[in-house]
Amino acid sequence: MPNLLLPQTMLQLATAAVATLIVTMGAVWYLRRVRLERPAIGTFNLRDIATLTMFVICLPLIYLILPEWSFPFLLLLTFGSALTIGLRPLMPRTLMWFGVAVLLGANIWVARTMLGTQHGWQLYWVLCDIIVLITAVAVANLFVQGGMRMLHAACFVAVLGIYDFTFAEVLHVTQTLTDRFVGYPLNPGAGIRWSIYGVEIGLGDLLAFAFYAAATYKAYGPKAFRIAMAFIMVFGVAGGSLTPLVIKELIRGSLNTVVPVQTLFAIPALCLYFWFRHRYGPERTMVQFRAAVAAEKARVPAGPSTEPDRPTAVPQVQVGQPST
Repeated sequence: MPNLLLPQTMLQLATAAVATLIVTMGAVWYLRRVRLERPAIGTFNLRDIATLTMFVICLPLIYLILPEWSFPFLLLLTFGSALTIGLRPLMPRTLMWFGVAVLLGANIWVARTMLGTQHGWQLYWVLCDIIVLITAVAVANLFVQGGMRMLHAACFVAVLGIYDFTFAEVLHVTQTLTDRFVGYPLNPGAGIRWSIYGVEIGLGDLLAFAFYAAATYKAYGPKAFRIAMAFIMVFGVAGGSLTPLVIKELIRGSLNTVVPVQTLFAIPALCLYFWFRHRYGPERTMVQFRAAVAAEKARVPAGPSTEPDRPTAVPQVQVGQPST
């Protein structure tokens, strides 16, 4: 098994790294260039994190109770909503609906007709990857542009760390759900099938990384974002992918492995937030962030300028003012 475990681990590391880079960089690109419309629901706060956490905790339990034939319908509604939210500002409405319908329909068709072949599995994962990556970028921006701060993202990751360990290593719910979703349309994870190896990183992990990266960029700027990315790639991606080589208890059966990624990332994520808070002070609001981006774009024709540790806030906007 060690001879087989090593190549699967390297494939898992590469897959998780590529997926994480796409969603984090994509979330920041989207944050800088696209403005999502959102309802006037007030400023994002820790109560919203509690609500989001309860949803995350209850959803797996609901999936355990529901019959398997209902999964595609629920996932179709979930992914369809997320894709339309993210793609609506980028393309005409008719083209958006056509693209979403083709993408979701193709995934369902491939899952029902082609999974008996290697090429079928590879096409299945390509379609799942596209859907999941766009969803993670869209949902992360929905929350961050809606007022999620780095504090909220760090607290959410910390709670996910406890949740991940409990559900994966104590209750073994994560393993059961992973097994139930494999081969079903609209699998909520980004993965790949190569030869005898199948690897995957869950949508929940990608969302947590996207939340944390985008909220860091909004709060403290590009240099802080690069530091946060290093933490994500080391403690989240590399730590989660390489753990089975060290902790054999995570291996089920032959090469069937489930790692609580957020458990490894939670403490570093919290520590980094407190360090940023100590070094740079209060976070920027969404108003300040957009003003800083506009000022940066206005300076571009005059030539490049030295990038500060934290972009200067606009004088007329006070630190701590609720975002709009």
